[in-house]
Amino acid sequence: MNKRKIIILGIAFIIMFTIGLMMYMNYVGSGKAKENGDIYNENNYQKSNDKINVLDTDKKAQVIRNVTTSAKILSISFEGIDDNDTMTKVLELLDKYKVKATFIVSGIDSAENPDILNQIKDEGHEIGNASLNYKINVDDKSKEELIYDFSKSNKIIEDIINDKVNLLKCKSETYSDELLEAAYACGNEYVLDSDIYLNYQSFKNYEEAYGYVNRLKNGSILSIKLNGVLDETEYTNKTNNEKPAIDKESGIKEKDIEEKHQVTTFEMIEWLLRAISQNKKAVVKVTDLANIVPDNNSIFNSYTSTLNYNYRDINTNKSNHNGIVEDKNNSNNAGNNEITDEKAEKPNSKYEVDLNSVDFKNLIDINDKRVVDINSEIYTTKNSVTYTFKGLSNENTLDYVLESLKQINGHGTFFVTKDEIEKYPERINKIIEYGNEIGNGGVTNNTKLLSKSTEDIAKEIYEVGIMLKNRGIKTNAYMPGYGYVNENVREALSSLKSLEEFKNYELFTYTKSPVITKYKRWKSDEIINDYFNINTYLSLRKGEVVYFRLDSDLFDDYVTVGNMITNLTENYVKNGYIHRFDSKTNLYVPIKKKLGYSVVTLNELQEIDAINSKRYSLKKDFSALPQRTVKEADAILQKNYIGNIYVDLHGFNEEEQAKMDTEGFVNTNGESAVFFTFDDWGSDVVINDILDVLDKHNVKGTFFALGKYVDIESNISNANPNLLRTIALRGHDIGSHTYDHDKLDTDPEELKISLNKSHMVMDRVIGDLGSLKPYLRPPTLYINKSGLETAFQCGFDYVINGNISTHDYEAASGEELLEGLESELVKKKGNIVVMHMNNQASYTAEALDKFLTKNEQGIYGERYRIAKLSDYLN
Repeated sequence: MNKRKIIILGIAFIIMFTIGLMMYMNYVGSGKAKENGDIYNENNYQKSNDKINVLDTDKKAQVIRNVTTSAKILSISFEGIDDNDTMTKVLELLDKYKVKATFIVSGIDSAENPDILNQIKDEGHEIGNASLNYKINVDDKSKEELIYDFSKSNKIIEDIINDKVNLLKCKSETYSDELLEAAYACGNEYVLDSDIYLNYQSFKNYEEAYGYVNRLKNGSILSIKLNGVLDETEYTNKTNNEKPAIDKESGIKEKDIEEKHQVTTFEMIEWLLRAISQNKKAVVKVTDLANIVPDNNSIFNSYTSTLNYNYRDINTNKSNHNGIVEDKNNSNNAGNNEITDEKAEKPNSKYEVDLNSVDFKNLIDINDKRVVDINSEIYTTKNSVTYTFKGLSNENTLDYVLESLKQINGHGTFFVTKDEIEKYPERINKIIEYGNEIGNGGVTNNTKLLSKSTEDIAKEIYEVGIMLKNRGIKTNAYMPGYGYVNENVREALSSLKSLEEFKNYELFTYTKSPVITKYKRWKSDEIINDYFNINTYLSLRKGEVVYFRLDSDLFDDYVTVGNMITNLTENYVKNGYIHRFDSKTNLYVPIKKKLGYSVVTLNELQEIDAINSKRYSLKKDFSALPQRTVKEADAILQKNYIGNIYVDLHGFNEEEQAKMDTEGFVNTNGESAVFFTFDDWGSDVVINDILDVLDKHNVKGTFFALGKYVDIESNISNANPNLLRTIALRGHDIGSHTYDHDKLDTDPEELKISLNKSHMVMDRVIGDLGSLKPYLRPPTLYINKSGLETAFQCGFDYVINGNISTHDYEAASGEELLEGLESELVKKKGNIVVMHMNNQASYTAEALDKFLTKNEQGIYGERYRIAKLSDYLN
């Protein structure tokens, strides 16, 4: 090859290389390389069929800002995701006011809260992308970094909601061309640029919210921060649009901010939505504003007609398709509501209370920080429960509930607020005429109560108490808000107890509350079956307080709450359930049984009478048994253990075992006797059945209870001290089955805690009755040397198994259980029969009844004496 050709080929190569390099650089710069490059594949944030518009580098996302229009519209965007409870309440409010809003959420928040995101979408709201982390300013990011951020966040959100995300809003001082191009490339056709920010600090009361909305320009976009205070950029006006006055206090600790935020965010949104409704403005989604031409109402008219939105309906009562009157201003913030119910009566000055006649500050000082107890249930042995109610604004619902209570032959307690006393005196009279009682519901009917001072709360309790007194209504019950309680509430009521009118007042909440957001639009039977699932709840417990909210908008009709009352009473008050063993399937099947409880007012359970009262107080000076030294324990171990022939004595040598009992009898000096003992713990249905049989035959037994299930501080929903006290008051012995069914081979130190605690919690409930005995029944009857030594060191006098173990929890019938018992009884001995009081012991009461009947009839020849263990053990 000659020199000339070599030169020509060299030049051609250089030209081709240069062109190729230029094409490659353009390829990378356009972003297409990223579309197929490692970063996309490695992070897997684009599905294979997704398209990134990176080739359209000259196309930008459309910026949505406030629009100028004569249409009375605005948009609301919520930024961030708060806790589940707050988000649920926000969505409830939006539904209540028929508002569809826009939620701007980050990829990180979305990934952590997928259920909330789906709930937002399911309720018809718009969802926008706030980038991966909305707290990070994106101004310093390159175009490639922006594409990566926006695309990954889009992918997270879209995978969760299974829908496209068209809207983006991120933290940026100015939306540059690069940012808008990156947004469009990632599929976000719109970018939100709002300059009006609200959060929990924005309004002090409803009046401020109303005035603010009244002055707000049509076409404005309100951005509401759901978590935290406004930052520096959000305080700074980008435009001349008017904003509410916000006092940003200095020196506020983050903890204080968070606590206040939790208390008031919900109220601020409530005020805002109510003010929008009062000002007859409609709310549209943010992306709908993009299509509005200034002073063109076509989009607005189309949008509102789709929603059947009519300004005339905003502030009036309107019947829905069921013919039910809907209270449009049915609000948690009852004290601030305007009267919208046509039947509501105007406030009357005769209800005014002179708050200056009492020196509240002095009362609080004298009280010296003491607080009242919180009563979520009543400590009583009365076979009754109580239903409590709040919210009188929906008269149809109220009337149906009153009829439902009449149908079940029950009565409830209705807590009323100052606002309701003034507005609905006839409804209150109707409640009383039906035989129900009225309770003090205070003034502030929402979580704002929790941010009030002790003095302000005391004034509210006092004011409503005197208003009721002046109407001739007596009550000793106060329930704040919807059960909201903190130390200020407790101290406030304690301070008032020095006044004659309030000396017997008590603070109430509740144990059950089935009117919750989860059951929105559910039917009554569906709610009862889910909330009171028979795998968990076999009945209500005596003394329980069940709360029903009457003014929620969760249901499409006025009969749901009333039907819940009749359903609950039939299945969990008048009757209950047991679990019966099916030998064919080896499963336990729920069977309904009669319980016979009643529904009464709180006052009936509150009554304290030295002679007849079934109410009681917990002991203050409860304790474990006196402890023994190792030497003292060893001295009684062999003598005071009552065994079982089938139970091994683990850890004992042959010589020791020879000195220990393995037969399981009580020494009765030749008398034929039976000691019926019942282990574990169960529901009111099972235990009441056993107690009724024992009462029927006028005999006593011994109950070995698990401490955990009578411990009010065990944090389990079915702790039942009332049932333990019922057993004691019926004259039976009560011993320990450990705290939580802890076998005797448990670590000695842990076992010691369990044994001491089991006695302590029972002493707290029944220690004043003389029925609590220093007896221990080992779980599963298992014995080992270390555990037995620990038991006697913990102060127990006897560790008791027994000669007959019935396995009643897996019996196929009462007759089978009876035959097994009869076959093992021994004459002239003190037979200890091991039975159970757990929810699976479905035939125990039946077999017991049959045996006692036959024994009384002399069918066994010489009658057995039926006794409790303490009749012979001393």
